[in-house]
Amino acid sequence: MNLKSRIIILILVITLFLSAVLSQTFAVEMLYKSSKSSKRKQASKKIIGAWLPYWDKAKVNRAFTRNKKTMNEMSPYWYYVLPNAKLRPTSKFNLRQVREAKKAGVKVIPMVSNHYNGALISKIIRNRTLRRRHIRILVNMAVKRRVHGVELDYEGLLQKDRKVYSSFVKELARALHRKKKLLSVTVQAKVKEPGHSGSTKAQSWKTIGKYADRVRIMAYDYHWKTSPPGAIAPISWVKRIARLAKKTIPAKKAMMGIGTYGYNWYGDGRAKPITLHQARMIAKRRKKRLRRDKKTGEVYLRLKPGRPGIWIQDSGSLRSKLKIVKKYKLGGVFFWRMGNEDAKHWRVVRQELR
Repeated sequence: MNLKSRIIILILVITLFLSAVLSQTFAVEMLYKSSKSSKRKQASKKIIGAWLPYWDKAKVNRAFTRNKKTMNEMSPYWYYVLPNAKLRPTSKFNLRQVREAKKAGVKVIPMVSNHYNGALISKIIRNRTLRRRHIRILVNMAVKRRVHGVELDYEGLLQKDRKVYSSFVKELARALHRKKKLLSVTVQAKVKEPGHSGSTKAQSWKTIGKYADRVRIMAYDYHWKTSPPGAIAPISWVKRIARLAKKTIPAKKAMMGIGTYGYNWYGDGRAKPITLHQARMIAKRRKKRLRRDKKTGEVYLRLKPGRPGIWIQDSGSLRSKLKIVKKYKLGGVFFWRMGNEDAKHWRVVRQELR
């Protein structure tokens, strides 16, 4: 082999070696970028979930099956609290739904309710024996049922229990975390601390947010069954709630609770819950149409001049609230309740948060 041939072979070997090195470097760099992108995507992923009532089971099951791919958490209403600090099931558990949720990657965090009985919770958390029993039972339930955690939906709490309730949340969170379970705490809406009422003053968002894994804010019922007619969650009010949440709760833990219902006021200072589908049927029957209130962002229907009517949220008002969640970089949204929502509801959620 002459010198020229040797030089050509050497050049080819060097070229192949450099190509292999560069190719490997490029592959590693792409893998690194992909990993970083995946981590960023995972970090920015919002929690999307809903509370599932124990009534309207067929409707709730259909809604969950249709939309489980959009969700990553759910809280079935499973228990309420007894005076002896034990739990009573609301109904027979839908274990098939739990299996379906887990298979779809949806965390199951059952809800425990106090039926708006603040005095009941006060008695339990102020008595050392009852308090310890309640914590033990909640933790054992999460372990036995093989769910991802526990949600406290304790409403109507007493103002005097602010510190002791915060301490209870801290103890329960630590007990659940030892078993690798999550704690979610539902809180009543407010726009400033300590709150505007006894029950809102009983919940310290800052302390609850420090120890709980989720803080779900019930940003609805600005107007309610026995109030004068009006928007369920005016957009300006929701913004103020989001601002307070951002100041007091770690952003990734703060969940904006959004209603999927409205109220139909019928003249004597009372109202009944109504879905968007029902509101549209009434409007069609009365040959009227739902109109949007620019100030609050919600839709309404006047049935007769001078008489109360219907106020309800639709996909337009939902979109506005989801934009607030994104603007203030909150951790996600939770809907009360599954089965009430309009077909466009989940489409808007996917467009805004996925």
